[in-house]
Amino acid sequence: MSARTLAALQVGAVPRWIVVLSALVLLSLLFSTAVLTIGYSVLRYLRRRRRDAVREDLRAGLLQRLYGGDDPDWEAWVATLSTRERSVTEELLDEYLRELRGSDARALFGLGEALGIPERARADLANGDYYERLGALTWLGLLQDPPSVEALERHCTGTPRERAAAAKVLYLSDYPDLPSKGVRLLLRDASEAFTVFGIDTLYRVVESDPGPLFERAAADAHAWPPALLQQVLLVARNVNTVVGDADLSWVVTALSSPDERTRAEAARALGGYGWRPSLRGEVDVGDLGMDPSPAVRASVYRMLGEWGDADAVETLVWLAAMEPESRARVAAAEALVPHRERYGVSPPPAIADAWSWATAHASFDELAADVSTERRR
Repeated sequence: MSARTLAALQVGAVPRWIVVLSALVLLSLLFSTAVLTIGYSVLRYLRRRRRDAVREDLRAGLLQRLYGGDDPDWEAWVATLSTRERSVTEELLDEYLRELRGSDARALFGLGEALGIPERARADLANGDYYERLGALTWLGLLQDPPSVEALERHCTGTPRERAAAAKVLYLSDYPDLPSKGVRLLLRDASEAFTVFGIDTLYRVVESDPGPLFERAAADAHAWPPALLQQVLLVARNVNTVVGDADLSWVVTALSSPDERTRAEAARALGGYGWRPSLRGEVDVGDLGMDPSPAVRASVYRMLGEWGDADAVETLVWLAAMEPESRARVAAAEALVPHRERYGVSPPPAIADAWSWATAHASFDELAADVSTERRR
């Protein structure tokens, strides 16, 4: 075999015209792609400019009707709008309902009615998919037009997020008997932890009356997963209204949970109830202070600091003297510092460093509070 034949076989013996044709086709494809990309970008830009222009015209018309007289006559105005203009108007309505409160927001509810939003939202709630139901709940909350609790229970208890969105509709609408109805929506047959949105909604629902939350927890807490129980304990700790006759047995039981975070949250939740003798008799503080988890012991120290009576402070000093973990010692010192003058607390030598840090931190907070008060005068 000659050297020329061997070279031809090595390069595949591709004719020159095929190489040229392939290059031309590739260049044509690249050019076409560039033209289409630029053309699509220009088209989107022009559409966006037209939509922005329409948006500003509609914004002006909406505000003129909202503030220009007693009767905005939304029905007549909406009747003049095209399909695109209605879509943009709904976007504006969503924006303003999130920003405005009081009479201004109430005046816009009529625009929502004129656009047919509540009717569509109820249809989506009954027949839509997951995301359509969430969108429907968002609109019904913004328009403060809640469906019946029965309808919400029927269509919106499938996931924690749906439960929270349904309860948020009731909260935004000042629904009668909100704490009871909201807790029922959120926690009846609940088996999963909430998102941050769900925790916030639960707190808002029970802030004025935590009683229904404690009743539900007393009945169902044993069946909840640890993450959900911890969230309920967190909410119970932060509500400002203390329920004097609340059933706290579920919280006391949680102190014995195998999950250390649950034990820690339970101890913190009891901080506001140290005035109840019956509770003090149920809680073995000395045993809790020996918990193997530093996080749980720190929560017990904070609980005793919130109780704040002489017995609690004495127990706290005793436990702090034996605390081996540095962060828990800081928690003990922080819990003791507010009581140092009332009870003449002398910190145990074991927490001397933590005490120095805690007192300096408290002094800084007092100074910051004084400066803030002075500026408000």
